[in-house]
Amino acid sequence: MISLPLILSYAEIHYHLKNLFPKYYKNEPEIIADVPLRYIIESLPGLPVLLIIKDSAMFPIILEKLEIKIVAEKRKENFTFSIQRKIAEKYFSKIFYLPIKKFHTEQNLQIQVLIHFQQNKQKKTILNDNYPDINLSYFNVFITKNKLPVPDNFFAGDPHYHSIHTSDQVEFGADIAATKIMAKSLGLDWFFVTDHSYDLDDEEKDFTKNDPQLPIWKKMQKKCKINNEADLRIVAGEEVSIGNSKNQNVHLLAINHQDFIAGSGDSAENWFANKPEHLLSEIRNLHDRENLFIAAHPAEKVPLLQKLLLRRGQWTDRDIKAAGIEFLQIINSDYQVEKLIEYWKELLLAGNKYFILAGNDAHGNFNVMRQIKIPFYKLFASQKQIFGKFFTIVKGKRNDPVQNIKNGTIIVSNGPFVDFYLVADQAKFSIGSTLNRKDARVYFDCKTTVEFGEIEKVELLIGDIFQKKEKTSTNLRQGMGLKLPAKGYLRMMLRTRKNGIAFTNPIWIN
Repeated sequence: MISLPLILSYAEIHYHLKNLFPKYYKNEPEIIADVPLRYIIESLPGLPVLLIIKDSAMFPIILEKLEIKIVAEKRKENFTFSIQRKIAEKYFSKIFYLPIKKFHTEQNLQIQVLIHFQQNKQKKTILNDNYPDINLSYFNVFITKNKLPVPDNFFAGDPHYHSIHTSDQVEFGADIAATKIMAKSLGLDWFFVTDHSYDLDDEEKDFTKNDPQLPIWKKMQKKCKINNEADLRIVAGEEVSIGNSKNQNVHLLAINHQDFIAGSGDSAENWFANKPEHLLSEIRNLHDRENLFIAAHPAEKVPLLQKLLLRRGQWTDRDIKAAGIEFLQIINSDYQVEKLIEYWKELLLAGNKYFILAGNDAHGNFNVMRQIKIPFYKLFASQKQIFGKFFTIVKGKRNDPVQNIKNGTIIVSNGPFVDFYLVADQAKFSIGSTLNRKDARVYFDCKTTVEFGEIEKVELLIGDIFQKKEKTSTNLRQGMGLKLPAKGYLRMMLRTRKNGIAFTNPIWIN
């Protein structure tokens, strides 16, 4: 059956119902070019251009060549890659590296990818992709010599990402090996692969049937281990469709959990068979030292049709507590960030000790999201849900994202960096810790780069749980003395001139 909008992915254009074909159906494989948002020039041999071809087993082609055009403020350059290869596979991908050292750094490049191929002896050329409705003229990539402005003992990553193992009637992602290259280009240190539970239990050759041997789940686990590196940690996870207190489907990220958790309630695989297989209350007994459970986009508003047809529901504070969860992936790309932070603030002022994370829920989207807007009728493109656009920064002695998240020194950002600590009675208290003092001195660290712009505003926010309100302090000085509430928290926010923004998690006061 057909999942309902919003579908966040490369769009599957070949699924149809008997004699009912989508308006965007093509007798061609999906052919997609993609590039990262950012290229740090020392990270890779060149700027990576990803080519994905899906369903060429049904629609074989001869891939002839790629012509890639780059336009900058003072320079233009063309690159040609001759291929001359028959492609007849379920999924094919290849990275092409562009040597761009002649371009000045700290600027945006406009990139066009012309793909030349033959099908049934007919020559065809497409620009960036062959999707109907999507008229994508070029990609924007920022090239820089600067790493992300993150200190050496901090590690940046994306905790919510879907790979090619999320693949069904309406969506698919990119392979993990290609995603690793894109992560390096962006300057990330880690990411979690969180494919849908209702896709991970499918047969390899037929996404409408389940396989109790879980070949897709096992393959995803294996691919994560093969591609995992010390300086780029890739951790297998799962986005589980699971029941809340009202027996409605919500989404939970189960990271580094050794057993598969079934969840197909909102898969739309069988209409009106939409009750969740498991409940959040069962998760409380599954926590251990190695795994991590995160509430996925808990503040997301569910469309009415999804409520009615897919039994989709909302997270509540009761659900979070029932599952024994401390970590909320509230920020889901750069959409309505300020509003989502307000939601978190209300939870904090109610006396809850919840840590926020930021991810993107990207389904293989690295520069633009192509998606189904109206099933069987229309596609469109947007800049939402792009891999690495918003990320989570954690502190640790080594790059171990699961344990570093559990340690609680967590910052969320779309580029710039902010950290702070308190000193009271010669003791130091970092983000995530708790102090029981009436007075303290504050110290902070703020960083940015040309890409994100100069720092425009830094705020210290002091939450008083008894008074149910936050107080904002903007005239900050290193070592400034503070009077602390009897019960509450402190957190910081930084904003830059180019829409860069970062939030810390709290230091708790009790």
